[in-house]
Amino acid sequence: MKGKKTLYIALIIVGLCLAGASLISWRLDLPGSVGGTLMGSGSGMAAIGLTQLLMLHLDQKDPAQARRKEIEVNDERNVAIRRRAKALSGDVLQWAVIVAAWVSLGFDAPLWVTLAAIAVFVSKSALEVWLVVRYQREM
Repeated sequence: MKGKKTLYIALIIVGLCLAGASLISWRLDLPGSVGGTLMGSGSGMAAIGLTQLLMLHLDQKDPAQARRKEIEVNDERNVAIRRRAKALSGDVLQWAVIVAAWVSLGFDAPLWVTLAAIAVFVSKSALEVWLVVRYQREM
């Protein structure tokens, strides 16, 4: 518990330092992408650290609620629902990538964009077949 708290506090501090560095980078006339990247990643890290720290505080404040939440997260039915949702979202994403490849052809995008979309589609399909074979051997 204490290690998690230290990690979240460190995330907040590093995030705020990165956000501060972005302000300094704008004063030094560095490219805007550098400052934007620093501000985005710093703000994200600080927000994640703060949110997780608050969740940890709420769990410490009400241990019974934390135990109920833990049981619900690990419940077989909820695990099956999450896995099914992830599988369906993966299928939707796979076909969205193919649609993006077709759209890139229609907009005369560079060939590497279309080939990258096709490579993602093929990689996802190959990974899916490999995982099916692996899980069939395990079960």
